[in-house]
Amino acid sequence: MTYGDYNRARRLAGNPVTTDVSDADMQQAIAYGDARVEAETAHQGWLVGDQGYNLVVEASEFFASSWVRDRFNDPEKQGDRHYQKALDICDAISKSSALSMIVITQEYKTYPLNQAAGIYRSLPGSADTSREPFI
Repeated sequence: MTYGDYNRARRLAGNPVTTDVSDADMQQAIAYGDARVEAETAHQGWLVGDQGYNLVVEASEFFASSWVRDRFNDPEKQGDRHYQKALDICDAISKSSALSMIVITQEYKTYPLNQAAGIYRSLPGSADTSREPFI
């Protein structure tokens, strides 16, 4: 199942005639758009009922449009704008989707900066240094 709609992607791409961009080329553009969406959102197999699915469809069509427009002279850089818009949509999907996960980390702090951390000893539990080999 593809995400993007063939006809909408063709219209976004400037509605090129079929002699310039065949139906097979448009299918390849849609496949490219779908693959880019999955790569950018880090989720494969979007389903119609998933949160953000309509945005996935839109992003796929904008990626497909940029793929088609890159094949032609594009002095107004509309293909670049469509590619950036698709990236922005994917970023919004990733940030708002229930399927996404945000990880926050910070550098680990040892005792005394982290009062909950144990005090590090080279030989745990050894207050007696007579058994330590390098003293």
